[in-house]
Amino acid sequence: MTSPRGWLERGSTALRTRTRRVPVPEPSESWRTRRQFPTESTIPMPPEELRGWVGSAPAFHDVALTTMGRMNMAGLRQDHDVLDIGCGVGRTARYLCGFLNDDARYEGFDTSAPLVDWCQTNITPLFPNFRFTHVPLFHPAYDPDPSLPSAAEFIFPYADDSFDFVLAHSVFTHLWPDVTTNYLHEIGRVLRPHGISYTTWVLFEDAPSGYSNPRAKNMDRDPSGTFAIRRPANIGFSQQFVRNAHRAGGLEIVEPIHPGFRYFQDAVVAAKQPGMERTR
Repeated sequence: MTSPRGWLERGSTALRTRTRRVPVPEPSESWRTRRQFPTESTIPMPPEELRGWVGSAPAFHDVALTTMGRMNMAGLRQDHDVLDIGCGVGRTARYLCGFLNDDARYEGFDTSAPLVDWCQTNITPLFPNFRFTHVPLFHPAYDPDPSLPSAAEFIFPYADDSFDFVLAHSVFTHLWPDVTTNYLHEIGRVLRPHGISYTTWVLFEDAPSGYSNPRAKNMDRDPSGTFAIRRPANIGFSQQFVRNAHRAGGLEIVEPIHPGFRYFQDAVVAAKQPGMERTR
């Protein structure tokens, strides 16, 4: 008669044997076989050197899918015209291709020519309603050429009231305060009334009971108390500055601000309110 321990040992052996017989797919393969956005699989995977800090394929998909989920909760709809600020190599765009309607408009811009070129070559031919634009701008860490246009004075190349939804993922974590204020002003300009802004940040608050993103703890606070920086270009902002900058851009934050988790940043959702003036 087999003892309870014997049954457990036999069960463990059988489980190990069965597990060995069924190969476990690599994470990248599992994404290809169990995806919720089948259209995304028609787009080539960009080379690792273009994927930035999330170079591995699983992390690349992880960040994009989490962004899609957060935007969905922010109010993104399939019929929305979308502007993607800092679109990069199309990490989010490749999933929006299978989400947005064929007659919805997507525009993305980025300061990196190689990333935009890749999107123009690999995404736009498959999805003509997805357009990508290279915008060279001065940045003290990434593009320190003083002859480049100032990002603090940059006017987005789109007409007023052009979009229903604007997203900027991991953009304001690299912008100085004057550029941040300008970008939020431009978001308020290009959004249609009641349009939605979805942006991510590293936020801090000095009140003992206030929330601060863990990343902000490793940043050096500017004497102004407005922002903090970790060289060369990782930037955090005080919650009060972010609230004031949204208001100056004619945007009303939809409370609450959503704290980040793991390596994700804090998410701020705002809406363009008719009658709110944009101020500099």
